[in-house]
Amino acid sequence: MFPDWLKFKKYPHIGKPLSKIKDAGWVMDYVTSPSKIAKHKFTPLLHKVIYQRKYRPNKDALKNISGKRERSVQDPKKREIFYASHLDSIIYSYYSSKLIDSYENYLQNKDFGISAVAYRKIPVISGKKGNKSNIEFAFQTFQFIEENKKRKLSIIVADVTSFFDNLDHRILHKQWKKVLDLESLPEDHYNVYKSLISKKYVDELDLFLKFKNNLIVERGVPNNDKKTRLRYKSVKHIWNLKKERVVAYCTKEDFFKKAINLIKVEKKCSLQHKRCRGKCNLKGIPQGTPISATLANIYMLDFDKLIFEKAKKNDAYYQRYSDDLIIVCDQKDENLFNNLIRDAIEDLAKLEIQPKKTNIYRYQEIDGCFNGGILNENGQIVPNKQLEYLGFEYDGNKVRVKTVGFSKFYRSMKRAFRRGVHFASKPENKNHNLFEERLYKRFTYKGAKRRLKYKPDSTSETGYSKTKQQHWGNYISYLEKANRVMRPINNDDTIQKQYSKFWLNFNKEMKKANTEIGDKVKDS
Repeated sequence: MFPDWLKFKKYPHIGKPLSKIKDAGWVMDYVTSPSKIAKHKFTPLLHKVIYQRKYRPNKDALKNISGKRERSVQDPKKREIFYASHLDSIIYSYYSSKLIDSYENYLQNKDFGISAVAYRKIPVISGKKGNKSNIEFAFQTFQFIEENKKRKLSIIVADVTSFFDNLDHRILHKQWKKVLDLESLPEDHYNVYKSLISKKYVDELDLFLKFKNNLIVERGVPNNDKKTRLRYKSVKHIWNLKKERVVAYCTKEDFFKKAINLIKVEKKCSLQHKRCRGKCNLKGIPQGTPISATLANIYMLDFDKLIFEKAKKNDAYYQRYSDDLIIVCDQKDENLFNNLIRDAIEDLAKLEIQPKKTNIYRYQEIDGCFNGGILNENGQIVPNKQLEYLGFEYDGNKVRVKTVGFSKFYRSMKRAFRRGVHFASKPENKNHNLFEERLYKRFTYKGAKRRLKYKPDSTSETGYSKTKQQHWGNYISYLEKANRVMRPINNDDTIQKQYSKFWLNFNKEMKKANTEIGDKVKDS
């Protein structure tokens, strides 16, 4: 049995990949040795930018004939992601587990510990397996509103601007010591801390272009389907990395001999901060390492304590999920809490919440109906836009899943069918197989059930044996759970009705795909 923090990744990076079978022993000895980690030389992070498509309703948009708000394509959401090398990733994961234990011990007898909910293992039922997810945390918030419908409520939803990019290093250092209950950081912890704040990285595309004619790929061993070997190969395009089974861009030795000039370091002044004339301090830690999320919770300790205690004193509700926070309070206390979170985030965390990223909703009972909507710039309630939090929408009576998730699901489905048609139409695919089983697993109820995975086993009577890996289902699994958790509020299967047409649309795509394959085969 291996500890939870020992996770072997497969993404290509600088240095050959590690194997659980061959390397687990020495990796565990190395990572758990403070003296070795204190002297460890961290490899530069691998940097990439992920763009997320945004198709959102216009501001104060009215509903069309179908009852839906008018939408338009907006600037995509940009996320800077950093990947640690395989050994560094395990080091971060190990120190994250140590800090999580210290963080939970620190919060053990503190009331405000229930307010920070992201990246923590909080049991659904105490003493039993199964931890809460964003679904349960959203339910807790909506349940508080349900239990206080006799009050005139204001709901403040805000998120911190560029959270990971702007963390103050001195505050992080102070909070790190606080949870460890130490006056100074041990040398091993300090080396991990330095590796994060230095933020040395290499752009993924630059690294690919440097070594694309000599990438390290994994290939099978002739006459042995259980073994693999590594060899060098040229790959023309970066989007073919997965197809070519690239496991590393280069060895560490080759990188430090041939590509050390690719290393980039965060400068004290970025272009948008020229006014500071080089006097500003470095800020932020990389988003994407195994320890980043844990440090986010530790960093916000003082803020969580202040807001929770003020909320409790005013019979209000406060919850923070990473950089998203929500406060449910009386309408008379709306300005109090709106100003409080802005001042506290600046004073205690040296961060900021932009007004445009803060939404205020008001709900109250009128003529026996509890309803409301978002507060616009003119101080008017707009019922067209209801409370949105952690992927759900709440209108004062029913909880629904935000439609953005369904749009993403349908786009993925159509993309998968297009790929299926492309490969099924190739001459070498004599059966013109659409790989229907894979499509059923990803996009229908047939793949929604969570179960143990099986692997081929010639010694078994059935030809297969159980593994310890789980098949976690698909998007429908998530929706089924959401429907079940939110049922006490909805008193019916509202969320289930939202995805009732999945099967019909899937079969339409299946029929369309088979027709296209038939036409292409005839033409060829």
